[in-house]
Amino acid sequence: MKILKPQPFYFDSGSSAVLMLHSFSGTPNDMRLLGRFLQRNNYSVYAPMFAGHGTSEPLDILEQGSPEVWWQQTQEAIQFLKDQKKTKVYVFGLSLGAIFATKALEDLSRIDAGGVFGSPLHNNNFSQIKQAFLTYAKKVYSIQQDLTEFEIDSKIRMINSKIDGKLTEIQKSSVMVTENLAEIKRPYFIGQGTSDKLVDPDAAKAVAEDVKTSQLHLYDAGHVLTINRAHDQVQSDVLNFLENN
Repeated sequence: MKILKPQPFYFDSGSSAVLMLHSFSGTPNDMRLLGRFLQRNNYSVYAPMFAGHGTSEPLDILEQGSPEVWWQQTQEAIQFLKDQKKTKVYVFGLSLGAIFATKALEDLSRIDAGGVFGSPLHNNNFSQIKQAFLTYAKKVYSIQQDLTEFEIDSKIRMINSKIDGKLTEIQKSSVMVTENLAEIKRPYFIGQGTSDKLVDPDAAKAVAEDVKTSQLHLYDAGHVLTINRAHDQVQSDVLNFLENN
């Protein structure tokens, strides 16, 4: 079975553009359904690939990626859309991507509005994210037929030795962004699944209190709102948000 490698995508469809930033163990594939929906509604959509992601080696995320690198990529993606002469630029992020989407709204004047899905902001416990990453890594390795059980165990031990440090880096970035939430003056969409197991759903309410321009949307669903059972309602709500901002 040939496994297609995830790729960034750019749908050039209108003068307004939406930048979409994926999650810690995700890829632009998680944003494609929403991206196609917005493309059909005359929005251009760009979903870059964060460094270390989209490979058959989960260790790449821990060894090649960092909050500094991912933030630099976010800024480069925004500049790309500006270079495409887009009149409006919006930025949305899922989970890890939510940190950098929010930072862009705090720090960069060239963003018109944006928002988050399953945001880790105001979350103090990243243990569930660690477990989810380990589960993801085991799944990736298990479908690689050339790996022995011993090799898989060795790779998982390597991940265990590195992931705490990486999550600490991410959490520090999250805290810094959280501390500046009150600086956001532009429209801010918050999408949160009420049965999210990776982040505390109640944290979204704390973020909404900090950001006076926010719109909080709660969904009877889990973490990855862009592709789970809430995705149809999420698409409708995001489009309404864009049309009014």
